[in-house]
Amino acid sequence: MRCLALTFSALAFMTTVAGAACQNAASITDPCTSAGEVDLGTTTSIPGNRSAAITGIGMDNRVVLGIYDPHRAFSNDRDVGIEHIFVYWQALDLEEFRHRLAQAEKLGRTMMVTVEPYTRAVNWRDGGEHLFADIIAGRFSPEIERICGELGRYRGKVLIRWGHEMEDPTGRYPWARKDADGYKAAFRHFVTSCRTLAPRAAYVWSPKGEKNLSRYYPGGAYVDYVGLSVWGLQKLDLDHYGRNRQFEMTFMEKYNRVAGFAKPVIIAELGVSGDRDYRVSWFDNLFSTIARSPAFRQLQAVVYFNDKEPAEWPMGYGSPDWRIGADWFSRAKQVAYEARPTLQ
Repeated sequence: MRCLALTFSALAFMTTVAGAACQNAASITDPCTSAGEVDLGTTTSIPGNRSAAITGIGMDNRVVLGIYDPHRAFSNDRDVGIEHIFVYWQALDLEEFRHRLAQAEKLGRTMMVTVEPYTRAVNWRDGGEHLFADIIAGRFSPEIERICGELGRYRGKVLIRWGHEMEDPTGRYPWARKDADGYKAAFRHFVTSCRTLAPRAAYVWSPKGEKNLSRYYPGGAYVDYVGLSVWGLQKLDLDHYGRNRQFEMTFMEKYNRVAGFAKPVIIAELGVSGDRDYRVSWFDNLFSTIARSPAFRQLQAVVYFNDKEPAEWPMGYGSPDWRIGADWFSRAKQVAYEARPTLQ
């Protein structure tokens, strides 16, 4: 990052936390006990020396923050940089999809849409062995046309993230398979088809960050950004490393696996779960690292996953609660200011 810039265009908030997000939320400070409407001040940005700005997100010399916010805790905030939603392509709720696009457009947000290419079977995970062949043969053209057609009409900036975390075939996703060649061909087909309907969109190839991810890379002509999933789970840290880890060490190993593709990088899903001290330390390290570290030159955006994990983690880790309170962004601003004098 050559003295990265940090934008909390982020996300200087005047917000009321939705009640749904308060239930059992693990936050830096408990959102359920915060005073209702909190004025967190003005937008903060820290100048830097980035050589190239991200296309389609934010301004020159900025790292943009965004959020996946299914409980709409931050739905009316005009300072959120990126709005992230997930859609099942074979079971698209078109009315809701249009509503979310209209809301994000009104607020001037970049829209990041994760398209989950499930099968049409009764159990959406069944039939994965012929999913890629079906896609390439055009059998999912109606799904592509419906989603990409809507995104092509979106007047703001769009990121399309198709078939994420493909290199980890756990059975959770039918597109996450050992058939790397099939995945690459299907990804190329999707991007080629979608570009005819959404030519201004940018396309995100988004592995989980495993060691084998390079086998699934579809080629630079089909990828505008590389996305990564980054999780800080205290219990896992203690079980596997014998200590609490922080953002920099957790992200470094994944970042190093994708830096060679020479594409801008987005943390497309970020979540942190643990006790208060763990979360405060983890987030402070995240914000200060982004503000001043030269380690991650290609990092352009960080998008938080503001929900409880929808699936059970293996090895008894359950469904971690990643949700944050209203003070997350104000803390980001504070730590960034504290880091600012160290910038060269």
